[in-house]
Amino acid sequence: MTPVIVIALIYFAVMFAIGYWAKSRMNSSRDFLVAGQTLGFFVMAIGTFASIQSGFGMIGHTANTYSWGVQALLAAALLVPLAFAVSWFLLGSRLYRLARRYDVYSIPDVIAIRYPGKWAHLSMSVAMFVGSVAYMTAQVTATGVIMALIFDMSVTLGAIIGSAVMAAYTIAGGMLAGAWTDFLQGLLMVGMSIGTFFVATNTVGGWGSMLDTIAGHDPDFLRLDASQPLTYVYAFVVMALLGAVAQPQLITKFLMLRSAAELKWGALVAAIAYATTTLFALSVGLSMRALTIQGRAPELSDVDNTTTWFFDNMVSPVFAGLVLAGLLAAIMSSANSFVAVGASALMRDLPSALGITVRNEILWARLASVVVVGCSMVFALYLSQVVFLLGAIGWAAFAAAIFGPLVLGLYWRRATALATTVAVTFGVVANLLSTILTTQGIITLPTYVQTGGLITCLGIVVFIVVAVTVPSRASLDRFVEMNGPHEVSQPKPVEG
Repeated sequence: MTPVIVIALIYFAVMFAIGYWAKSRMNSSRDFLVAGQTLGFFVMAIGTFASIQSGFGMIGHTANTYSWGVQALLAAALLVPLAFAVSWFLLGSRLYRLARRYDVYSIPDVIAIRYPGKWAHLSMSVAMFVGSVAYMTAQVTATGVIMALIFDMSVTLGAIIGSAVMAAYTIAGGMLAGAWTDFLQGLLMVGMSIGTFFVATNTVGGWGSMLDTIAGHDPDFLRLDASQPLTYVYAFVVMALLGAVAQPQLITKFLMLRSAAELKWGALVAAIAYATTTLFALSVGLSMRALTIQGRAPELSDVDNTTTWFFDNMVSPVFAGLVLAGLLAAIMSSANSFVAVGASALMRDLPSALGITVRNEILWARLASVVVVGCSMVFALYLSQVVFLLGAIGWAAFAAAIFGPLVLGLYWRRATALATTVAVTFGVVANLLSTILTTQGIITLPTYVQTGGLITCLGIVVFIVVAVTVPSRASLDRFVEMNGPHEVSQPKPVEG
């Protein structure tokens, strides 16, 4: 394991160096929360994909591919690159202009500008904090598993040390450090995924031999309508697509750009990078299924161990070290983004919604970052129910809570503050309740129902219905103020 430990220590040293460099350039909350609005398109695009393609994504997609075939990637990964194009097209230029016109550092900032009153702003701030802690909880847990494998320690100790490393460079350098570590982590993930594809498929004689082995045992495993009903898959696609567009760690990257010209190629770069990393889940998941069929690997009782079993048993220590460093990169690239999002919600957005002025924002941002990491550690280490929070306030919750109020609200003049408050509350509460009730067996849903996709669609419908049935002149006036009268449909003059 010595090569693995050396590679991991080098990786940690580089992250610390970036954090120290970013700390020396930290002069204001603008630097801490939106990287001083200095990012170029390539750094922003790679960082965007890296923060979306988390450890949960790579390890989870691998486990699902091993469990139910190529259908898993169709449902949760292959169409996500399209979300980058949708997000760039719908949000990129508008959010960039808002960031230059107003003091916009976060999604709740945009909500406060778009809608009058405090409740929409307050509800979105709460959702950002709770969601960030939930996502961080997943990353803390995943960090513990990888650290335990690398350093032969307990998962608890691994979670504490790994989280401390990530927290140190994030708290020191904020999103400036986060953006540049995301960039390097994203490059590492891309390289690791390409290498893994060839190594993994070669363990079973190559791509063709692997597919023949699987098809000879279970041809349905390679079908797109195999183990899960197509309605389930389609709902998962909706959740993955809209959820990616509405992810706060992606949206806030638009607020960090130094120039509108940087938007031009960003979506293409992010989409290609993300698509490349799906090779990891595809190759490891299918290779492990072929190895199991051949009798060279056990049938795993916990499919979440698919990735770790493969690299612990089927590849060289040096390559395993590189891959495990890449998985740590995937975990940390999402974690540091959510630390910054959660810190902003706690020290800036919530006080602002309540009419409280915060002074010495950098100090409070760092303290808030400690609180976010600390809460996540508590949930991850001491409460078994955290899995409920993760499932409840994940992609579907953010899609249901953010897509309508933010994405539709920036274009639709009839969007209202009340609709925003209701949609945000629904997105968080509905996902939480559905996850708890189904996991505890209190209710049972048909196999063709994918809860996250269903709630995502319902959240958007709820937003539209409330906005239409309870119109608001004040919200319309805010829309005009943001965009100018030319954005609002006006009656054509009568000729003659």
